[in-house]
Amino acid sequence: MGQGRWSQGWWIPLTVVAMAAATWGLLGFIEGGCERGSRGGCVAADGYEWNGWVFFLAAMPTYFVVVTGLTDDRRHPVLGVVAGGAACGVCVLAQGTTVPHLITAAVLFALAVAAPALAWRRRRAARAE
Repeated sequence: MGQGRWSQGWWIPLTVVAMAAATWGLLGFIEGGCERGSRGGCVAADGYEWNGWVFFLAAMPTYFVVVTGLTDDRRHPVLGVVAGGAACGVCVLAQGTTVPHLITAAVLFALAVAAPALAWRRRRAARAE
């Protein structure tokens, strides 16, 4: 991708939507629990199958946009991680305050804080060179 594509505003809603989908899917595992599948792995409990599929399908795009937001110093990918992490963290806390909810919210809030801190640090290091 050219450098112009990274600075486009569509990165913000893309990141928020990807993080929201992955968070919603993960909440299905938190609230519904994990059952042993036919191959021995973890599958979503009855009634939470859609959450499991959404989590499965959203995992890689979410990984891509979050890593981009954490490793890039351009504004739009970083702001997407900040907005997605903060919004999804609040959503998780609105769903419950059990230990898994608190851990998930803490990770999301940490991503929201880490993205601008890392971008600021990279920009500062680049200016010092």
